[in-house]
Amino acid sequence: MLYIMGQPAFMKLYVINLDRSSDRLRRIERLFAQQDLRLTRIQAIDAKDISDADYKKFTERKRWPDPITRGEVACFLSHRLALQQIAQESEAYSAIFEDDVILSSHARFFLKNWLWIPSGVHLIKIETDGKKVWLGPPVAHLDVFTLARLKSTHIMAAAYIVSKKTAAYLAEKMEYVYAPVDHFLFNIDFDIAMALQVHQLDPAIVVQANLTSTLQHDRAQHQYDKKKKRSLLQKLQREMLRIIIRSYTGLWGIKKNMTSNEQWKRIPFDQLIKE
Repeated sequence: MLYIMGQPAFMKLYVINLDRSSDRLRRIERLFAQQDLRLTRIQAIDAKDISDADYKKFTERKRWPDPITRGEVACFLSHRLALQQIAQESEAYSAIFEDDVILSSHARFFLKNWLWIPSGVHLIKIETDGKKVWLGPPVAHLDVFTLARLKSTHIMAAAYIVSKKTAAYLAEKMEYVYAPVDHFLFNIDFDIAMALQVHQLDPAIVVQANLTSTLQHDRAQHQYDKKKKRSLLQKLQREMLRIIIRSYTGLWGIKKNMTSNEQWKRIPFDQLIKE
């Protein structure tokens, strides 16, 4: 085994998986095995097991404008379990995955060990949702990949690398479910993303597969209810505001790309392996 400064240099990989989703576990274990990568399972908390009292307790300090569903509470607490486990292990860096991802064929080069991670980088988003984000100057060039500070919101939390120290810090901050876990970690409107200086791997080596999310039904129902309550005038005002913001952001992004070494861009997903 390779050691650096007395610590194992390999990276431990965790997958969050519900007991009732054994098919997903078999699928993702097979995908990782194709690249000689081994997963350690974290037994996910099931929304069905969260009592009314626990739900009320965990959400009493939320900072999220919308209702937080039981599924989102369960997802948040499952990530906390994974982070608590990482904080107790000896590895300097580990990675957390949800069980509905697919991998780039180059994933093994980044998930075997952490020797490629520059000093001072503690939380790395390795997936993409395909939306434009703001990246700072690259802090590392890794062949065709770069690693850069993520300076804007980039939600979804299906795949990220975290240091042992940062895992302990995050777990302590997750006593209450302030927001859905992806926003808690990767939305710059929350203190966590700004304090930790999240980094982004570009291109991304992970993307979520088109599997039915356990959170999808409740989220879809909530969005439907919100839209139904809006008046025609509210809908028109919302659309006009969206157009104005997109236009301004687009012009700002063009200027940023032309006049600095920072980027406003969509994070592409690197090539796939066959399932």
